[in-house]
Amino acid sequence: MRVHLMGAGGAGVSALARVFLGRGDEVSGCDVRPSETTEALEDAGVRIMIGHDPEHVLFQDLLVYSGAIKGSPELDAARAMGVKVLSRAEMLAELISENNSIAIAGTAGKTTVTHMVGHILVTAGYDPTVLVGDGSSARAGRSEWLVAETDESDGTLTLHHPRRAIVTNIELDHPDHFPDVSAVRDLFQWFIEALPADGLAVLCADDDLARELNPKSRKVTYGFREGATYRSEPVRPFPVYRDGELLGRIELRQPGRHNIQNATGAAALALELGIGFEDVATALRTFPGAHRRMEFLGVFQGAAVYDDYAHHPTKVRAAIQAARELRHRRLIVVFQPHRYSRLAALMHDFARSFTGADRVFILDVYSAGEDNIPGVQGSDLAHQIPNAMYVGDFKTARESLEELVGPDDVVLMMGAGDIKKLGDELAHKI
Repeated sequence: MRVHLMGAGGAGVSALARVFLGRGDEVSGCDVRPSETTEALEDAGVRIMIGHDPEHVLFQDLLVYSGAIKGSPELDAARAMGVKVLSRAEMLAELISENNSIAIAGTAGKTTVTHMVGHILVTAGYDPTVLVGDGSSARAGRSEWLVAETDESDGTLTLHHPRRAIVTNIELDHPDHFPDVSAVRDLFQWFIEALPADGLAVLCADDDLARELNPKSRKVTYGFREGATYRSEPVRPFPVYRDGELLGRIELRQPGRHNIQNATGAAALALELGIGFEDVATALRTFPGAHRRMEFLGVFQGAAVYDDYAHHPTKVRAAIQAARELRHRRLIVVFQPHRYSRLAALMHDFARSFTGADRVFILDVYSAGEDNIPGVQGSDLAHQIPNAMYVGDFKTARESLEELVGPDDVVLMMGAGDIKKLGDELAHKI
């Protein structure tokens, strides 16, 4: 089959590209600009074109487009030619429906948990297809098993009908689509209620909204909370208890309390599938970590440079707490806010989320195509954070870091935009 992907540089679409490639399809893709992801896809065998053009759809059997694309002559041409056209969410929904599927959902942690579940199943010999939204960790398996990260950002979570699901937590992360957190909770309830009666819901006991979801399927919980079906403790190696009985302890490379919680959720799902505890523990011990999740980039002026996708106050707090576990003299954070609507809606939560950082540099907002209707700026956030400075662009940020950073510091890049470019530059990768 000949497949063309619009918005190929996006995490979700690029994951589909890797699956189509793995299945032997002829795959092409386009995006408005080159990126690390498009370059990696090109290296893997995808024919990449920069820019959109109706000629891209000539002789294609299927066109899959990013949900960020609302209209395009390319889409119009494909429909006029009779090419099958699906959004990324619709394509993912087809794959989920056709396979023995496990869907991972939640405001935070879903990328890491998806990768963890997939890694456990691969290690246990299940050979699953794994769709991870980190731009690099997807794989095409040869079995009926499918593990997929699902997205609530635009409401398309309702398209997905897996047999089993994990919900990590529920918060307001996309105020451009949801009026309040109760609307987000209603979406997750619809999703979890649609699981089949013989399916499985694995819900995080530490999150009040996730824990109270009411599925028709069997329900188990996980986390640090007393009474969770699968309970762990934030120590290393961390113990896992099932209904109060100690199953054993698990070593995990990734720092952070939240990663122990993530690993407990992945372990709970795997154990419910019948995978033995020792196999689960072995897989998690060798788990490599997801791309852009506390990812080590290199060294700058004697300081370790890490990159993290954190773009919500809860994720920022978790990333900083994890970074504090690393050997360091000072923790220096460079944060790029993502979307004006998110910064405006969560400004005060963001301002309180940087506790634990010794110094904070705030960049301009990465708009992700949004107009600045609220009229907020990165400088507004910087003024509310102790030990913070507004630096605006990458050049000024680098100059500030050159003056400050020394041996044994940790420099943490955070944000869902293009901040990794600055991290790579500091670590001499470009």
